[in-house]
Amino acid sequence: MQSRPAHRQVTARHTGAVADGTLGGGVTDTPPRPVRIMPLGDSITVGLNSTGLAGYRDELLGHLHRLGHDACFVGPCANALQPQGDPDYAAVCGITIEALTPVLPRWVPAARPDWLLVHIGTNNMYGPGHAAASALLRTFVDTLLRLAPSAGILLASIIPSRLPEWQAHIDDFNRRVREIAGDSGRRGRVFFVDMASALHASPQGGDDLSDLVHPCDQGYAKMAAVWRDALHARLPAPEGGPILNPNPHLQTPWLSEAVPRARGNVPAHIPGWTNHGVHPRHGRLAGLDNGSHAVELRPATGLSGMVTRLATTPGRPVRVTFRARADTLGAGPDRSGPASPARTFGVQADGHPRATVTATDEWRTWTYDFTPAGTGTDLRFTPETGTRSARGPLVTDVLARASAS
Repeated sequence: MQSRPAHRQVTARHTGAVADGTLGGGVTDTPPRPVRIMPLGDSITVGLNSTGLAGYRDELLGHLHRLGHDACFVGPCANALQPQGDPDYAAVCGITIEALTPVLPRWVPAARPDWLLVHIGTNNMYGPGHAAASALLRTFVDTLLRLAPSAGILLASIIPSRLPEWQAHIDDFNRRVREIAGDSGRRGRVFFVDMASALHASPQGGDDLSDLVHPCDQGYAKMAAVWRDALHARLPAPEGGPILNPNPHLQTPWLSEAVPRARGNVPAHIPGWTNHGVHPRHGRLAGLDNGSHAVELRPATGLSGMVTRLATTPGRPVRVTFRARADTLGAGPDRSGPASPARTFGVQADGHPRATVTATDEWRTWTYDFTPAGTGTDLRFTPETGTRSARGPLVTDVLARASAS
């Protein structure tokens, strides 16, 4: 269900306690392999009526990171307003089981999920077709098993409704959902998740819903906790302590290569990061197609790179690993300038000296160690100033982990 290659880190170290200097890079580089999770369903998976339209996804990713799991979301859809975490998902507002099934061959193989979080069927409950929903769900699940033969499926009962008539349909459907997950032919690949009992709905309101069927923020938070528990019980043991940054693989819905001229110098949105002069690059540039995007640090006066806020604990050491290389792609629509790219940039945690990194023509993995003094620490990646180059180094896979103990 999730095969994770070994992650070798041959890196140099900087302890924030020494003077500024240049770090040495490792001679080998293997990109991290985050667990690829596909949130799959309808408007409840989209996050309709939630703050930031992220539904349960931001909260869930935060839970997994705090548990130490390196995870990312995958899917063909992206939330351009995602406030913190990974913006990818696979869902359509108003869609039924039978309408989503024929889309799966386009979505699932391309995303290569390790786990699918399935919450589907709400839109089948409203009319006389509700009785056929369980048979449609069997076909849906079997289609997923065929399209993603190495993935696991968390199959959730659907959340309650405020209307008693719809709720009767939902109760009957959810009994069938449990049966489908428990069928012997699907055992070990499909796991039932009791989402329905986690949320409360009342005809009088004052519950976990924002309308007749969609959760409010409180309801989405409860969904995130249920998904968290189901995943944590089945994922490989974390490779380290808590991950402190919300979007370590720099997932973004706005890639500079997609609209290089129309967007001009408008900063690209990278959820969880503040951008003051970086351009995102397509995931293939990050190496071995691990799903990451890379960012190019733009070396120009007034551009200070990018910064993310880490949820640190005073006195608990933090190790930041990141990958970097020079932008050797040459000139392009948004890569004009001299042939020689800038190769140096800085990495710095608040209250610690700035360390200087010199990128090579190949991806190298680096580490930066520091001990925070406060409950929150800004981590900055800054380009060199005063250079005439329009192409700065590329950075990706920035994982800030607290010590395991």
